[in-house]
Amino acid sequence: MAISVDTVYQRVLAIANKEQRGYVTPQEFNLFANQAQRNIFEQYFYDYNLYNRVPGNQTEYADMIPLLEEKLSTFKKRHQPITIINAFGTGTLPTDVYRLGTVLRYNLTGVEDSNASEAERITEEDLIYLNRSPLTKPNKVRPVFIRKDNTSIKLYPYSGTTTGDQTKTASVFISLVVAAGGISNSSTSITLPNANNSEGFNNLQYVEEGQSVTGAGINDNTKVEAISGTTLTLSNVTTNSAQNSGNVVLTFASDDVKCNYVRVPVSSNWGYTEINGTALYNASSSVDFELHASEETNLVMKILTLAGIAIKDQGLYQMAAQEDIKKIQQEKQ
Repeated sequence: MAISVDTVYQRVLAIANKEQRGYVTPQEFNLFANQAQRNIFEQYFYDYNLYNRVPGNQTEYADMIPLLEEKLSTFKKRHQPITIINAFGTGTLPTDVYRLGTVLRYNLTGVEDSNASEAERITEEDLIYLNRSPLTKPNKVRPVFIRKDNTSIKLYPYSGTTTGDQTKTASVFISLVVAAGGISNSSTSITLPNANNSEGFNNLQYVEEGQSVTGAGINDNTKVEAISGTTLTLSNVTTNSAQNSGNVVLTFASDDVKCNYVRVPVSSNWGYTEINGTALYNASSSVDFELHASEETNLVMKILTLAGIAIKDQGLYQMAAQEDIKKIQQEKQ
């Protein structure tokens, strides 16, 4: 459940204006609010590390690790596609990755289990040592990856590796045969054929929204827009001769690589309409906080701390800071 940005703003105003300390404008509040939200969000990772070092209490509603998992669950994204952009294993991460988690590779040739193989994260130095022995070299069932930069990774082994057990190239992940006229401008929904008509049909369970689709008569950058039962809806589909003259084969990523990660909260915003010089709350242009409902008091105190600095009120700053410290001490006991 999201935290109402208007509720938080009204509480901040009520406390800050007591004894005429000062007025926090909507513009100031929005700046303070997003700073406070990011501070709280970032603290989750340090708290997770702290509580992992002490035994849990096995209490249903008071064990801190499950509570932190619940708070972070809003920001977790699972099985999101990594776009492999060349034959050397370089892959582009989703644009909203903040902290990368597990990297998965599906449907490798010669692997009996069609489920994913988890790629281990290593450094450039680790790769040098691993490649020195045939027992530790990355292979198709034990892949590894290096984080190149904020937007990409490099996966090993890659398509260019063609010797022995290191061969990575996968068979067709899924190839769906759609009858002539089955795709058109007016209808981008495709009812899936029977398993007998499609190669790799059993892998359909791994197809997810956002996955790229290629094939004769299929435009570039066509993706799975929605999945409903046995019907796929594709984006960026237009009618052309190839689609109308015969069967269309939809090929889903033959080297299917996905990842789990954590994204950052969206920026909150107290939207308003100015009438006669007064800012009135406008719900249609506002964005609530994405944080867990239990963080409402924490948000108010952190925003008041920043407001106290801005309006140069030492008393307001100290009051809010002391409340924040007291809360932290209570949680860490």
